[in-house]
Order: sequence, then C-alpha cells, then structure tokens
Amino acid sequence: MTIAVEAAAKRRPGKRSRRWKPRPPRVWITEIHEASKLRKEAPCPVFGTCGGCQLQHMQYEAQLAWKRSIVERLLREIGGFDCPPLLETVACDDPWHYRNHMRFSVNRNGEPGLTARGTHRVLPLTCCPIADERINRALQVLNLLPNERPQLLIRCGSASGQMLIQPQPKQEVMEKLAVSGLSICTDTLEERLAGETFRIRPSSFFQTNTAQAEKMVQMVVKGLENARTVVDAYCGVGTFALVLAKHVEKVIAIEESASAIKDAQWNLREVHNVEILKGKVEDILPPLAEQIDGLVIDPPRAGCQQVVLDALVRNPVSRVVYVSCEPATLARDLHILCHLHPAYYLQSVQPLDMFPQTAHIESVAILERN
Repeated sequence: MTIAVEAAAKRRPGKRSRRWKPRPPRVWITEIHEASKLRKEAPCPVFGTCGGCQLQHMQYEAQLAWKRSIVERLLREIGGFDCPPLLETVACDDPWHYRNHMRFSVNRNGEPGLTARGTHRVLPLTCCPIADERINRALQVLNLLPNERPQLLIRCGSASGQMLIQPQPKQEVMEKLAVSGLSICTDTLEERLAGETFRIRPSSFFQTNTAQAEKMVQMVVKGLENARTVVDAYCGVGTFALVLAKHVEKVIAIEESASAIKDAQWNLREVHNVEILKGKVEDILPPLAEQIDGLVIDPPRAGCQQVVLDALVRNPVSRVVYVSCEPATLARDLHILCHLHPAYYLQSVQPLDMFPQTAHIESVAILERN
C-alpha cells in the first residue's frame, strides 16, 4: 500500500471521519516522535494547512533527490526501464519567490488567498513565499479594499516587471498600485526569455518559473540539434517555436487555444520560417509525422493521446523531445514508444525543478529513432 503523508497540520477535534475510496489514502501527521535530519522549519505560517506547497519542511537538496527518486521509480515500474538513463535534478537557483503567475480565491469578506488543502475554505494571505515579490506587493495593496469577484489572477513578467491583474482593479486600487511602483498592464504583458520577447494574455499558458524555463529552452534546443523540420506540439504562445526558428529550417507550431494562438501569431510575426496551425495535436500531428525529423511535445498532465503515440510509432521521428509535467504519464508513454512498440531509444530523462517547495515534477526526455 502507498500512503501519501501530508505535512503536519493542526488537529481539528470532532472532525475525524472514515471513508473508503479506491485511491491510496491520504493521512496527516498529528505527532512527530523523532524529526528527520532532512526536516526544517517551514517559513510560511500557513504551510501544512494551505494546499499550495507540500515540501517546505524538507531541505532543498533533499527535495531534489526525492523528485529524482520518484521519476526513477516510475520509469522502472511503469516505463519498464531496468536502468533508466536518468540525470540529476536541475535545481532552481532561487527556490523562493519564483512564481510569475498566481491565481487566488476570494472569501466572503473579499479577502484574496489560497484554499486549504482538501477543502474550498480560503486562507487569506498578504504574501506567499513562492510568489514573485511584485505579486506579493500587489497582493498587499489588493487587500486594502474588498475584492468583489471570487477569483483573482496576478501575472508578472520576471524580466520585464510588467503586471496583469484580472479582473482589472478599480481606478482607486490602480492608483495605489502605481504609488507602490507597480506597472499594471490592461490586456497583455511582455516577458523576456532566451533573448526573445513574448506577449502573454491572462488566459494563455506560459511557464510559471521564468528562470527554470530558460534552462528548459536550452535543453530543447540541444535535444533537437541537427534537425531541419520540427513540430512544436502544444506550442502555447510560441515559446519553443520562436527560439527553435533560429536553429532549424522550418517549425510547424500546433495549438488549440484561440487566445494562445493570437499571442503566438504576435510573438512570431517577424519570423518567416514558422507555420502556425490551429487545432488539436491528435488531429494535426499524425499526417505530419513522416514529413519531419524533429518534434518537441509538451502535453498536458494526462500525457499524449493514443492517436499521437500511434502516429509516432508508425512514422518514427529522428529526434523527439518530450517535456512532461507528470512523470507517471511520461513513463507510460515512454513504455509505449520504447518497449511496447520499440520505435525509439531513450537517450536521457532530465528532471527539472520548476516548482520548488511543491511535489510537482517537470522532466525533459530525449528520444532517438531506433
């Protein structure tokens, strides 16, 4: 049996219950008899209650080792790799204040915060230790007056300093934000990554950790060196496509989100060797597989659709870079591509700590055609 042990939380007398569920049980620590040498005091006052972070009580070096061990176990158990080519986890240079995007819930008193784990109860916050400092400054201003909407989104450009707040605050709040030295944009903000400027809308996907995204982009470029025609699947605002365009003859970018497509078109407006196709990857990629020699694919947490995997098996691409935010589905897909239908050889898997203090694990896998 696998038991996921959450961080210590305050007892809630009279709130215990017994429920049977098909998934592994979740338990809370009520008492620590002997603390591990890897344990430390979490700096956040609501850690253990807030659902945002799970690992603040663990030394950072131990977090990196733990995440690597999770990827290794899944590659063995699900992926079927006896000795997976797994590299050491790439650390985040600053494991605090790295998030450029926060979505807060608002309680009945109009106070923004994050939800308590396992509930919809909002924990009011004036700062978050993993949020960019500018987001925390904005949050302090937004706490001065009641917020009328149930959700509050704040994005900031780590490199540009620009900010987006949705829904847009009232004029009185905007003036207070300006006095605090914050540059608030109305519809889009700009961010710089790998020497390029990207336009981002509130609803568009962009990597939450800009510093680690820089490292990821370089991994993708290196993984596709010598490729000439490349597909960027789930391209979002065109991050990989724009950087790869300098290194290959042609990039075909695929994205379903209309908002992200608009941003990608703007970001790639001066690049002439990128073609943007709007639609689902599972519909567009299969007929393209035999025409390309490189692929970067960054699917959602559920991993690749079976039709995508089938196309990659039927027409193996010379080089594939698989960017994953869920190691279990990565291991499942690698098992299909490398063992069940051995069209590919797994060259390496590189865990990348995009989300320090949390249990989320990002990985970059490099595959070569067999």
